[in-house]
Amino acid sequence: MIERASETELRTREQLASGAFDALEAAGFTVHQEGRSQGEPRGVLLSVDPSEGLEGGVFVRWHVAHALSSAAMESAQREGTQARTFQHYGFVTSHMHATLISVLTSAGFQAVDVDSEMDPYLIRVVR
Repeated sequence: MIERASETELRTREQLASGAFDALEAAGFTVHQEGRSQGEPRGVLLSVDPSEGLEGGVFVRWHVAHALSSAAMESAQREGTQARTFQHYGFVTSHMHATLISVLTSAGFQAVDVDSEMDPYLIRVVR
């Protein structure tokens, strides 16, 4: 079982998430905070994981519309990973990942690639 971070740590994470939210929104992004947005999130998805240790923290990822991600997966299954739609999905996702890291860094945050096979475009935000 993963332990929950202390209340002090959780408050620190919420403050960090709020600052990142504001910085990304000021840069023109539509930002959705996981668990607080209505409908399908598109654009920046920001989340605060309450887990203790390295599992927890403030995370950001680019989230394309469901229609594009579904079409990309279907095209990859039919035609392989060289399918145009799958390639387009990869292009958008990888470029927005790099852009988010750059924008957050420019705004004074330390934003790092989590380097996870389960979520290859996940960004951890730290101060």
